[in-house]
This record gives sequence, C-alpha cells and structure tokens, in this order.
Amino acid sequence: MHATPEQSQAWLRARMDQLGIASLDELAARCGSDKGNLSRIFRQLQSPRADALESLAAGLEVGVYELLVRIGVVDPDADTPPVVRRSGDTITFIWPE
Repeated sequence: MHATPEQSQAWLRARMDQLGIASLDELAARCGSDKGNLSRIFRQLQSPRADALESLAAGLEVGVYELLVRIGVVDPDADTPPVVRRSGDTITFIWPE
C-alpha cells in the first residue's frame, strides 16, 4: 500500500527528531531545497524532481528507494523497485514495465 500523506508527514517528523533536525528550514538547508518544496513533497502535493531526490535522501540519511516509499511514490509490497543509474552528476531511474 502506498504511504498516505499523513504517514509521510509522520515519518518526516519522526526522522527529523531522530536526526536532531529542528525545523523544515534546517532540513531544507541540509538538502539544498526550501521548506515550501519539502512541505509539498511530504504532503504529497508534488513529487520531487529526480535530480533533487539524492540530496533529499542524503539530508534525511536514507536511501533514495526508502525516500520514494516514504513519500508514497512506491508501494514496497506491490511495485518493483526502479533501477537507479548514475553517470557523473546525472541520476536516472528506470521503472520496470
């Protein structure tokens, strides 16, 4: 089952607490984003850009796949994980058919 917006937000709050991150502003600074984007991503109102996934995952100290699960993009029970390829600064996600 895909994560709901409420589950995504609860996970984000818990993860930030675990990492000692006090605010979305602080997380945004760690990720090179802004708090508005982060808020919309975790409320599932927008998807993160592919090129921003790695920095967001790094800021939260999780893998990209876990982040995709936590923001409701991937259902770990039903979806096949994407293949992640990196070439220099470019990251490509290939979704199996």
